[in-house]
Amino acid sequence: MNDSLVQKSWSVWTGTDNEWHQLASSLDNFNLYQSAEWSVHKRNSGWLNCRIVALDSQAIIHCAAQCLYRKGPLNSVVVWIPGGPIGNLNYVNDGFVSALKSHLQTKLIYIRSSIMSTSSEETTNQLTNNGWFRAATTIGALASLMYELGGDEQERLDRCSSNWRRNLKRSSRNAQPAYLWDSPSAQEISNAYSNMDEFKKVKGVTLSRSVEEIQSVIDVFGDKLLCVRIDDVDGNPLAIRAAICINDEAWDFIAITTPAGRKTYASHAVFWLMANICAQRAMKQIDLSGIDIKNNRGVYDFKKGTGARQIDFQGEWEISRPKLLRPFASRLIAQRVK
Repeated sequence: MNDSLVQKSWSVWTGTDNEWHQLASSLDNFNLYQSAEWSVHKRNSGWLNCRIVALDSQAIIHCAAQCLYRKGPLNSVVVWIPGGPIGNLNYVNDGFVSALKSHLQTKLIYIRSSIMSTSSEETTNQLTNNGWFRAATTIGALASLMYELGGDEQERLDRCSSNWRRNLKRSSRNAQPAYLWDSPSAQEISNAYSNMDEFKKVKGVTLSRSVEEIQSVIDVFGDKLLCVRIDDVDGNPLAIRAAICINDEAWDFIAITTPAGRKTYASHAVFWLMANICAQRAMKQIDLSGIDIKNNRGVYDFKKGTGARQIDFQGEWEISRPKLLRPFASRLIAQRVK
């Protein structure tokens, strides 16, 4: 590939959200965080966004990135690319950085990408040769578990561990069955998160989510948000589970089990109903949205028990201009993550 051609091929995408959806969906490794809806959701919390694409001499797009950014002092810009870039990552070189610098009209830029393609030595070498550095401290998960929806319900049940199947059977003893929650309440979900956060206290993780953040997800994703719950006899939630469904794939997005729900295996009931509805809606798989074996072993064991397979992501990479800005910005982000 001619590097000079690639450097000149990046341009700002000015199409509509619907056009972006069509484009992004056609590229390898498309995911929730590169969807048009995700950028709208993040704008509600103060992020600005732009989209850039790489074209060849026939104007065919090979790579794209939906970028979130914030402006800082001295006209500096911090760019965060969740789930991207997507497509042919060989295009993600200095021309990519130059295009962002030019569009954002800055000389001080730090870029952090979270690439969700499967980790490979080839991609690692491509990124390294193009001037990127693997981030020492990460913001998101470096791996996830993929729950395959192929086969009928019994086949999926057979793929579960014996312990997971046993706990699913125990969940049927709850006074009420799990059900599809057609009109989820942001306030109820936020309260349930706070209840769970106080109980679990996962190291380095805040499980609570604000009403405003949850309401934004409900409003932006609409009927793409599939939410299920199970209640106690008084109508209080024991467990809530929700996935965001785009095209033929779902992303596990909300997972809450109250202290009372833990005693009745309520989490198994809502997961199984969510998976069944996803299968009915012709979803092919559910991305179980990250794992942390060290700090959250219980959640990992639950997800693994469903029979899901592990995927290791390419992970988080960073680059800056000038180059001396990168270690400073990286350390600052690491301190905030801690």
